[in-house]
Amino acid sequence: MKLYMAASLSEDKREYMYEAVKRLRELGHDVYAPIEHIVEHSWDWPNHEWGLQVFRNDVNAIENADFIIVLTWGRLDTSSGTTWEQGFAYGIGKKVILVEMNDSIQSLMVANGRFATIKGLDELVKYDFSNPIPRRTYTEQK
Repeated sequence: MKLYMAASLSEDKREYMYEAVKRLRELGHDVYAPIEHIVEHSWDWPNHEWGLQVFRNDVNAIENADFIIVLTWGRLDTSSGTTWEQGFAYGIGKKVILVEMNDSIQSLMVANGRFATIKGLDELVKYDFSNPIPRRTYTEQK
């Protein structure tokens, strides 16, 4: 299965993204993690050119993924880039799996733009992508 990993790249959250990628790959999934991809020869480019190439690479990876995995810490502590990736994926008809990393309340747009919501990395690696079933968690019950 081709998975795109959307997650905040802040220093305090990277470890969770790396762990999710590692565990999903151990299960045989092809995982695209934006933080792992380097734009070759970009050190000679102005920042806006580098940023455009990163953007294009990530958009292409989302378009080619079977599922978008979004690690989320709720509406106040999830990066705008992560939220944009989810919104774009939803807009082009991709199945978005929210992985709630805590009990914070989600944005109503994020909560309603997902195919399934699961709790934490342990539940993520148990999810059957070959037989995806929409699942909701506490977000609906609040």
